[in-house]
This record gives sequence, structure tokens and C-alpha cells, in this order.
Amino acid sequence: MNKIKPKHIVWFIPTAYLAHLFDEYFSGQSLPDWFSGVFKVNLSLSDFIIINSFGLAATILIAVLYRMNKVNNFVIAALGTLFFVNGIIHPAASVLTASYSPGTITGLIIYLPLGLLIFKNFFTLLEERQRTLSIATGITIQILIAAIAFSI
Repeated sequence: MNKIKPKHIVWFIPTAYLAHLFDEYFSGQSLPDWFSGVFKVNLSLSDFIIINSFGLAATILIAVLYRMNKVNNFVIAALGTLFFVNGIIHPAASVLTASYSPGTITGLIIYLPLGLLIFKNFFTLLEERQRTLSIATGITIQILIAAIAFSI
């Protein structure tokens, strides 16, 4: 079986992100409503759209720049970590809150496998120190996104 080339894998990133956004908004209660209710914050639909517009634009830009050899494997590995962690957070939040966290479906069926695919294909291209740093970077980005959502 042929291995999927990294230059093709990068296009899964914005596609997966867009699918995840639809899942977060359209499956059950929207993520802004669920998040606001569970965590007693005020994440509005417009805040959700603004935050995720930046995220979607960034993933598209990163994919384009990667194809132009302007973004390195480290960035893609960090995104793989971010997606993998987010794929774990949604079902964990569902269990911990005894409610459905919007985004759980794509977290499980798209983000987790994509994260693993990126680990398999990009981590081997990095030095050991870069692997560790890319994991730390992906986790840090997830924490920053959550901090923004909590601070609104």
C-alpha cells in the first residue's frame, strides 16, 4: 500500500477543520450555547465565528504555504497534535459533563485519525527535540484557544 504523501495530507487539515466547525454548530446544541451553559461564560455565536474564521484561514494558509515549501514539517506536526488533543477533549467533555459536547463526532472520526496520520507521516521527519516541541506547541495552542473562549 502506498503511503499518503505529506503534501496531500496538509489539505486534510482545513477540510477537517471545516467539517469540525459544522459538527460543532449543527450537531445538537451549538458549541457556543453548550459551552456557555456548561461553563457559565458568554461565548456568543459571533465570537465563535470570529475565533474559528481565524483558525480556518490559518489552516488554509498553512496548507498553501506548505505546498510552496514556506512552512516546515514542525508546523504540521504541531497542528496534528492540536487536532488530536481537540479530538480527545470533546468526548472527554461529554463524559465529564454528562452531556453531548458538540464536535464529538468529528473529533472521534476525523480529528483523532488525522492526528495519528500526521504523527505517522510528519513526526518521522523531525528530530527528537522538534517532536517534543511540536507536541508542546500543539497543546499550548489548544490551551490558548480555550483561554480565549473562557475569557469572552
